[in-house]
Amino acid sequence: MESARLWNPRFAQLFCIETMLQFGLYLTRPLIAGYAVSLGASLAVAGFLAGLLATAALIMRPMSGIVTDRLGKKGLLVVSCALFAVSALGCALFRSVPLAAAFLALQGFAFAFKSTVVVSLASLVVPASKLGSGVGWLGVAYTIACALGPALGSFVGGAVGYAGAFAVSATLLFAGLVLAVLFKAPREACAHAVPTAPSRSGCGFAAWFHGPTLLLSAVAGLLMVAQGVTSSFVLLVGDMRGIEGASLYFLVYSLATLEARPLAGRASDSFGVRAVALPMMLLAAFGMTAAAFLESFAGVVVAGACMGVGQGSAYCALQAESVRGVPQDRVGRAANTFYLGPDLCMGLGPVVGGFVLQAAGAAALFLFNAAAVLLGLILLAVFGSRRRGSSDRP
Repeated sequence: MESARLWNPRFAQLFCIETMLQFGLYLTRPLIAGYAVSLGASLAVAGFLAGLLATAALIMRPMSGIVTDRLGKKGLLVVSCALFAVSALGCALFRSVPLAAAFLALQGFAFAFKSTVVVSLASLVVPASKLGSGVGWLGVAYTIACALGPALGSFVGGAVGYAGAFAVSATLLFAGLVLAVLFKAPREACAHAVPTAPSRSGCGFAAWFHGPTLLLSAVAGLLMVAQGVTSSFVLLVGDMRGIEGASLYFLVYSLATLEARPLAGRASDSFGVRAVALPMMLLAAFGMTAAAFLESFAGVVVAGACMGVGQGSAYCALQAESVRGVPQDRVGRAANTFYLGPDLCMGLGPVVGGFVLQAAGAAALFLFNAAAVLLGLILLAVFGSRRRGSSDRP
């Protein structure tokens, strides 16, 4: 690490790459369910397609962590960006449910490597004492995409159709590919990693995953049930309830997250993960409960604000903790293990959410989200102190 500053040139480059990739992806993610319905798919199938990126990423997770640790991280970043761009272009050119599923699966495979590589690179280019802040600012890239992507996607989709939205997404992702090629990665990120000690487990669990991160992964996954289900169905729920401006959920969520994530990162650096995550998860659950009973634009605003501050802050603290103090030759596996829960729950959440929405309505959908967040809160409160000692350091 060549600079003691958080905003050194390499971190600034990494932030720009992540912003472009997240923007290109989030441009179309809220449109996938509607796109599938327009092709004749049921709500359940639409939910499956909406969660397919996460499901495919989950399938690739066991390989992505160890590959990231053993191969050059910059090369993997470039390949991931290329696959993103190709998959978005494929969705733009071909209109059928099976082909859309294939390209979204390819995007999920790329996402598995991209998300692991970006966090691994962050741990190499920012000071260890500011890792939480660095992860928080990378989360801001997601926030910017969440704020602007759906609005632009809706505008383009309304003007030239879903294919046009995917074409714009592909253009942005190709731009991200160019930035990745130009990224001046540290030397250790371009060379093969050499393990500091031979693995005792051979092909066992420890060779593929990082055990101490599993609890954080499970809690983050339950948080992402609420985020994934809400992102996938908030526009459809808005139509069902006759709420104009339901798409503003994304803007409110993003503005709240934009303020919260950098502060949450600094707080987790100083006070530990549980001091940040527990109260913020309670706030997120309150937002989902409010959305269940406020069948108006006010419910959209309250849900967006509470989820932005609550879920955004808690997720940031959990993610920073997942790679804090991990040896360099295992940081990829730690980052990879963390994403197992979010990938699984982002994939299954919209599927279950689609059934809940179809069978019991919008209020039940939001209460389902609140229950998932509260379950994660209980897991962290009960078992969090049993993790490695750094979890709740002063």
